[in-house]
Amino acid sequence: MRLIMFVVVIIISGFAVNKYVFSTKMYDDVSNVTDLVSDYPVDLFKFKKIAQNYAQHLCYTNEGVLAGLNISSKECVDVHDEMQNECTKKVFRLAPLNMTSKKELIEYSNQYSRCTLPYKNIKL
Repeated sequence: MRLIMFVVVIIISGFAVNKYVFSTKMYDDVSNVTDLVSDYPVDLFKFKKIAQNYAQHLCYTNEGVLAGLNISSKECVDVHDEMQNECTKKVFRLAPLNMTSKKELIEYSNQYSRCTLPYKNIKL
């Protein structure tokens, strides 16, 4: 019985470390979404995933702004998750399958972030 409890604790710890340590390190020193892209052209499907993860990251980097609006980072992520499908369809429906410039990436990323994170004064 102790072995089972120990294994469960190890598994839960592993998930927590992955979520709160390794996944946030990916975004250290990232000033905008183009810092996450190294090769051009960028496949639209790959970019959608990057934009979704980056929008969630914005919830954690703007905690001070959100606190002023009485919104927690978790609530921000929850709003993103609710709006994600609708905004993906809205923003990326006419996007090219391969994005070739930083300007294009920033434009689509900002549109997606504004749609999924409808808070004023949030830094994109």
